[in-house]
Amino acid sequence: MPSGSFETGFDAYHASTLPALLAGQWGAVAARAASDLPPLGFRLPDGRSVSYVPGPHGLEIRRGDEAAQTVVELDEALWAGLRDAMETPSGIVLFEKGRVVVGRASDFMRWESALRVIYEELPPYDPQAPLIGRSGAEIDPRRSFRVDDDPEEMADFLRTTGFILVREVVPPREIERLSEAAEELRARAKQNDPMSWWGSHRDGRAILTRVLNGGAHPRIRALLRDPRLLRIVALSDHPLEPTDSDVIHVLFKQSGMIFDGKADNPWHRDCGLGLHRTMCPLMNGSLFLSAADRATGELRFLPGSWRTAGWSVVDDAHSLGVGIEAGPGDFALHYGDGIHAGPPPTSESGPFRSSIVIEYGPPGRLPGEGQEQNDLRMHDVDAARIR
Repeated sequence: MPSGSFETGFDAYHASTLPALLAGQWGAVAARAASDLPPLGFRLPDGRSVSYVPGPHGLEIRRGDEAAQTVVELDEALWAGLRDAMETPSGIVLFEKGRVVVGRASDFMRWESALRVIYEELPPYDPQAPLIGRSGAEIDPRRSFRVDDDPEEMADFLRTTGFILVREVVPPREIERLSEAAEELRARAKQNDPMSWWGSHRDGRAILTRVLNGGAHPRIRALLRDPRLLRIVALSDHPLEPTDSDVIHVLFKQSGMIFDGKADNPWHRDCGLGLHRTMCPLMNGSLFLSAADRATGELRFLPGSWRTAGWSVVDDAHSLGVGIEAGPGDFALHYGDGIHAGPPPTSESGPFRSSIVIEYGPPGRLPGEGQEQNDLRMHDVDAARIR
């Protein structure tokens, strides 16, 4: 990263730091990542600007924004946040921090993974790359595990794919009691409360899709210290623990929802609205209260994407990646920086998936220092603009 104040950071980075990086072997990698993207320009309020122009022989950095087909106007601190993995194109657009003054916001968002290649020196995601485990053998990302399986094998799967599904972690009677707690929270939820998310059904109804304050119920809050879940979290190579907070999501899937990013999620990263540098490593655990599959509302993952710059995914049919089929009491864990999706149920009548989602982060992280910040900011935001 360049040193100096914001007044000189933008200029110094684009005059020397970035061209030096692109002149080396990484330049070819960055060029491939941006090869199908329109030239992108950044313009500061004082008129200084720069363009990133993909070409057949590399990614060219040009002074000015005349060559850019997409131009984003933002202040220098915001651009520095984008460079330093604190901001993202999606977050800038959704939270209206900057303005796309030339071209389309969607093209700026398509640059997200390429910018991570350029700024963070992460490899692009290759959906065709084999998943090779510690033994040198290829891993089947569709595999699931039992609680008494070999922990080293489970850890290797998690490390390689970025997610894991473990069967029958919590027995049926306890799931029944947790389902009762979830229904109590659903009954108490009110519209316009920032601790609940509501979506619009195609028949005109407003329907609760999530409560964010699941930790306010003692049965659900007790899951933060449940040794059965923590044993699975301990498979990570990173020391992680639950954040001691009331913000525990309880998700209620529903068919027929008008897309708003709250009931059904497109392909995304959990840090995709910003704060990756302080939020990650982050893992989210889903304890399923009911069946999760294509009909009821599944979870899908792009295996191995968590250790890459990601991919600008266009897949409205959700045919890419791996979908997990889970039952009540199963527990899925995934890295937040991996690309995943929560497609709408294909069944019209239900029952639909419900699950409890717990965040795990670095030890000592306080409430409000992780994903919670983005969650609470989403309350009054219509995420349909992302699509």
